[in-house]
Amino acid sequence: MQQFPTHVRRHHSPAQRDKIVAAYHRSRLTQRAFSAQAGIGYSTLTLWLRNAATAQAADPPAFVPVPNLFPAAAAAAAYRLQFPRGVIVEVAAGFQSAELTALLQVVQTL
Repeated sequence: MQQFPTHVRRHHSPAQRDKIVAAYHRSRLTQRAFSAQAGIGYSTLTLWLRNAATAQAADPPAFVPVPNLFPAAAAAAAYRLQFPRGVIVEVAAGFQSAELTALLQVVQTL
């Protein structure tokens, strides 16, 4: 009797899918190359990416009020940090590191 190879279908939790999608975005690989490397189907990856984009568009980030840490006539920023999704943080010379740490924690949630 001839036996045919069987495919084991793995189920990934939503958290696992989110980690894989995030890893793909960091990888700079093509979708096909990343899916092969990650051991998932190409069509599975494209579905997860499409679902993630749809979820992101349907659930825009909430407005997070941030206090103005600069005086009205502040000099030019000493540092300018540009994050994904267009978030920009400018930091003046002489900043309070604790305030910057709190601000960057808020930025990470966006």
